[in-house]
Amino acid sequence: MAKQIVRYSTEDQENQENKKGLHRSWSHLPPELLCLVSSYLLAGDFTTFRVICKSWRSSTSLPRPAVSTLTDSPWSLSPCLMSVGLHKCTFFHPAYQKHDACEIDIPELLDARIRFSKYGWLLLTGFGHDNFSVFFFNPFTKEKVELPKYTKRESFVTMSFSSPPTSSDCFVIGICGWDDFGFIKRGEKRWTSHTIIKRPEFTPSTYCNPILHKGLCYCLGENGGLGVFDPNDNPSNWIIYHNDKIPLIQEKLDSVHRSYLVESDEGKLLAIFMVEEGDTRTPIHVFELPKLQVNKTMMKPCKIVCRIVRSLGNRILYISLGGSFLEPVVPRGLGNKIYLPIIQDKKNIYYSLSTGKYCSIFDDYSTKNIHNVQEPRNCCWIQGGPKLTLNKDFEW
Repeated sequence: MAKQIVRYSTEDQENQENKKGLHRSWSHLPPELLCLVSSYLLAGDFTTFRVICKSWRSSTSLPRPAVSTLTDSPWSLSPCLMSVGLHKCTFFHPAYQKHDACEIDIPELLDARIRFSKYGWLLLTGFGHDNFSVFFFNPFTKEKVELPKYTKRESFVTMSFSSPPTSSDCFVIGICGWDDFGFIKRGEKRWTSHTIIKRPEFTPSTYCNPILHKGLCYCLGENGGLGVFDPNDNPSNWIIYHNDKIPLIQEKLDSVHRSYLVESDEGKLLAIFMVEEGDTRTPIHVFELPKLQVNKTMMKPCKIVCRIVRSLGNRILYISLGGSFLEPVVPRGLGNKIYLPIIQDKKNIYYSLSTGKYCSIFDDYSTKNIHNVQEPRNCCWIQGGPKLTLNKDFEW
């Protein structure tokens, strides 16, 4: 029987090759593509990725390209800890193991001190002889907005702002020691300064940024109290609140070495207190402040009842002197954590409200008493905001 001769056209041969390509193993994917995919995986997913097969595991060890911008990278997708060093800016991402630390040249920030972070913008002041200069900077877009210099006798210690500098209602506040406040609104050419009338029952904390929330300014006090005033009114008219539900904080004021005010995603305010180790079994305390009805005639201290927060649910707190915020997390089981402005071996450390321990998402680090960690100099948490381009004729 004569053999049947089958002739394939060039098109038929290409189709056959394409079919073979469709049935190739996942292990044959290009290493460069695998490396790119792994760079966007969270820590748990990254671990799973590595155990799929030998080729996938080996792709994670490929050198990643140097990061020259934060735009369109894992750094812009969720909060990261930013530190301004003497020569470079370093970014530590709490969830992406492929990117344990990233150094980027941002020359505009090398002589500046971070004061506050929000909406993807940094609020900074100069160093040394230029410490009265104030400006906004967006590390994701590299855009800078200069503010008028603050020309009073003291420079700012803590600062805050209400909305992005591109907003018409942007409002900036700064505290100078215990005596003076400075204010400026977009469109104004000079700062307005007010001297605080000292009151024995309340002194604003110089280690906690004020928060501009729903038209009012909130400040934690050195004595654990809460001060509130209307920045459009005379800021000497403090309304002082004391909390009967924080007896531990009131009794251990000498042990409270850090305190933070944070706006929640539900429009509420959280107060966080860090207590020195050895003084309590719970080193970090979180309280939810009640909605306050501010009456300008209330000049005597008032009592409020704060709710103790024992769980954040599927949310994460990021706290630092330069900026703090509460964010929901998409993967279940990653919430109920408080990320601190500290690192160990270039990895972020968090405090678990569930276990009462300090941990790392990347390894087995878990301890009741924190040790062998460091706080990067001049650091804050930052997250990317809307990508806006300033017009050339933009004016503050």
